[in-house]
Amino acid sequence: MRRRLFAAGVALLAGCNGITGGCTLIGCANGLIVNLAQAPTSAYRIEVFAIESGPHFIFECANPAQCGPGAAFNDFMPEAVTIRVTTSAGTREETVHPTYDVSQPNGPNCGPECRQAQGTVALPG
Repeated sequence: MRRRLFAAGVALLAGCNGITGGCTLIGCANGLIVNLAQAPTSAYRIEVFAIESGPHFIFECANPAQCGPGAAFNDFMPEAVTIRVTTSAGTREETVHPTYDVSQPNGPNCGPECRQAQGTVALPG
């Protein structure tokens, strides 16, 4: 009887830590990811907003070698978004309608469920 209880306990614990298909603890974020089509060679700024008079979310990069060609705007998921990119060459602005992909990194019966969209915009100039 003890062996059966021990075996049942081991099986239960294995299921909880992901060994046999249980949930894991991988996290994810909701939001919009803006990628730049070309790697910037100087400082840049990415600004996103749903309406001109509403809140603007800004990512500023003084050194592209340290921050890469893009930015994530967590918890920002509008149906339409204006993306404004500013570099020393000028400003480019595009309005896009993102398509959000739903992911469940820990499996279909485990949380969290996250929504993300990615967009690529060209640099000004």
